[in-house]
Amino acid sequence: MTIHYTQTLKALHLLFIDDDISISADVYALFSPIFKSVHLAHDTKAAMEIYQTQHIDIIISDIELKKNESGLSIVEKIRESDQEIAVIILSAFSKQEYLLAAANLRVDGYLIKPLNFDKLYSVLEKIVIRIKPYKTSLHITEGIYYDFVQKSLTVNNEVIPMGNKERTLLEMLLNNKNSAVTKERIINKVWDNKAVSESAIKSLFSELRKKLQSNVIVNIHKVGWMIKIDTY
Repeated sequence: MTIHYTQTLKALHLLFIDDDISISADVYALFSPIFKSVHLAHDTKAAMEIYQTQHIDIIISDIELKKNESGLSIVEKIRESDQEIAVIILSAFSKQEYLLAAANLRVDGYLIKPLNFDKLYSVLEKIVIRIKPYKTSLHITEGIYYDFVQKSLTVNNEVIPMGNKERTLLEMLLNNKNSAVTKERIINKVWDNKAVSESAIKSLFSELRKKLQSNVIVNIHKVGWMIKIDTY
C-alpha cells in the first residue's frame, strides 16, 4: 500500500472477529502496526460489546463461527445503526447464499480463505478511498466541521469541547447523515442499551445543538432524529 493509504489506516480502529484464537493472534501481530488499534472477538456477543463500547472504523469477520453463529449476523445488527462502517467478510466457502447476504449488507469485500494479503490490501485501499471523506474532516454546514480522526468539532474556526456521549451521538448521526436514527438505536449506541430517561435523551440533544450553534439536527416525528448535511 502507498504511504497515503497507510497513513489513513494508522488513524483507524479495527475489530477482527474469528473463533480461531491462533489466527486472531497472528492477525493482531500483523495488523497492530498498521491500525491505530486492533480489537479481537471470538463470538458475536463479544464483538457487539466491543462495537458498543469502543470506536470501530473497520470490521473484518469470519463468516462461520462456533456455536452456529454467523459473522453476517453481527454485521446485520451493526448495519441497523451504522450504514457507513467498513466491513470485510472472510470465508472458506463461496456459497451463493453467503455472497448474496453479504451483498445485501453492503460489505466492502468478500475474501476466500486462506487469506490472500494482496487481495486484502487491495480491499483496504478501496475502503480508504470510500471512508476518507467522512473519516477526516466532514463539512456539516457553513462554518461547521467535524474531524473524525482528531475527534474534534469546529464551529466558526473555534474547536468546541465535547463529552463522550455528545461525540458518540454526533458521529452516529453523521454516519447516517440525512437519514433518521431511531431512539432505540441511539440508546443502544450511546448508553450501551441501558435504561435511560427521556429527559436525559432530550438533555443530550439540547447540549449537542448548543455546541453546533445550528439547527442541523431535526426530530422526525415518531421516527427519530436526523442531521442535515449540506451537499454540493
